[in-house]
Amino acid sequence: MTTKRELYGTVCEGVPPVTAVPLALPTTGGLMAALALVVDKSVPRVEVVDFVARYRFATRDETARAIDSQARWSLETDGRVTFQLLCADGASRIALPSDPRIHQWAAVARLGGGTVSLMMLPGLPSTQTQAIARRLGPNGGEYWHLSVGCLPI
Repeated sequence: MTTKRELYGTVCEGVPPVTAVPLALPTTGGLMAALALVVDKSVPRVEVVDFVARYRFATRDETARAIDSQARWSLETDGRVTFQLLCADGASRIALPSDPRIHQWAAVARLGGGTVSLMMLPGLPSTQTQAIARRLGPNGGEYWHLSVGCLPI
């Protein structure tokens, strides 16, 4: 049986073309909610680097702290999950549709303290969790991440 991972209706504004993949990553302290942004293969590297620099994403070797970022996520009253990223010259937004899988994922995020790791992953062959896991593993290649705190509504 194949699990459908597509989230039809995800809206990204001010973000390079990406596919958003919600994940729950195992850590020594329990599960950590993450949103992997798998960059479309057609996006030039310079566009990705500009985006992650503008919003102060950390490299894979650096620690990302929610207090250092101008990004927040919230669970809207209609069930959508939205991410808002702010910087000196503008803002970007990601809105995930109201979906039971998103509601479960948001519950994991809240139970884990409310912080989500937003990850920008360029150059992946697919959006499958195996490809994402290989990238996140040791010697897996380049990615950037941003720690995003929850804004209660």
